[in-house]
Amino acid sequence: MASLTLQVPDCVWTRALFSGAVTVDGYDVRFEASAFDQRTSRRLRGEVEERYAGAEQVLTDYIVRVARGTEKELAALPVFVTRGMVQRKFVMRRGDTPGALKGRAIGQGRVLGATSVYLRGLLADHHGIERSDVSWVAAEPLGSDGAIGGEWRYLRERGGFKAADLIARLSAGELDAVIYPGGAGGHWFNWIAEGGASRTPDPYGDLEQMVARSSDLWFPVGDLDSHVAWFNRERIYPAYHCLAVRHRVARENPGLPAALVEAFNRAAKLAPGYMTPEERRLYEREIEILGIDPNECGLNALHARTVEKCVDYLEADGVLGRRPTISEIFPLLT
Repeated sequence: MASLTLQVPDCVWTRALFSGAVTVDGYDVRFEASAFDQRTSRRLRGEVEERYAGAEQVLTDYIVRVARGTEKELAALPVFVTRGMVQRKFVMRRGDTPGALKGRAIGQGRVLGATSVYLRGLLADHHGIERSDVSWVAAEPLGSDGAIGGEWRYLRERGGFKAADLIARLSAGELDAVIYPGGAGGHWFNWIAEGGASRTPDPYGDLEQMVARSSDLWFPVGDLDSHVAWFNRERIYPAYHCLAVRHRVARENPGLPAALVEAFNRAAKLAPGYMTPEERRLYEREIEILGIDPNECGLNALHARTVEKCVDYLEADGVLGRRPTISEIFPLLT
């Protein structure tokens, strides 16, 4: 049997796959760790080299490609390799609140960044700030949002600065709020333990520390009570990236999709064994607060509702063209 290579993050949720403690039953699957570089960024948005049987994909870009009929090679699996609460990615100057953002400027890394999509939805649904109410600014060039097929109609400004400079522009008064990109693996602990260092590698810098060093900045919806109230109302847990495999590979290996979901789920169950005692405490505390384990793989009720809500947000953003069904998004298992 030929070996199949998948590229995914090497983090606590996948560590058992990289260590060999978990294997994909019936298949010779090898895992390559995702890197923080331009090639991986393009790969995350669908430009996957032939040598990979599958790779991590930005969920929002993938959904847009499916809706627009431009995704021909890849099929998503309900394996969400990066995820986490998004509220501590939203930063304003101290004293400002989301409800006062009408007519003002919000900066973001790119339009289709998953964090941006979820937070635009949160601002609209919970604070009455519609997409058309805001002067939107994006740091990354148009090519980074290529799945849209053109420029986002609500965008005022694009490019000319780095995403890592968003906080400096906010502090200087050039922006009124920032949806900060990055957060590989999700800030899945920070909403429980506010402040301190970020607990995941981030190519854009440590947002928690940037805000902590400034007396002028804060997370206006980043406290624990705000997270819990939002979760109790929405019953979703934001998924950023998913695993996708080639249609051809799935046809040639008909049992592979289910075997992958099962293997990733076993790896997630072993994740606590790779955590520090503090991480383990926070992991268990999150499950206790939510009343559900958001780290399980498969298209369970939580993940299905999350993906449907993500589609709602993209539809409200005006980037879909048509609304794809869950079975179109996950064609191999539904």
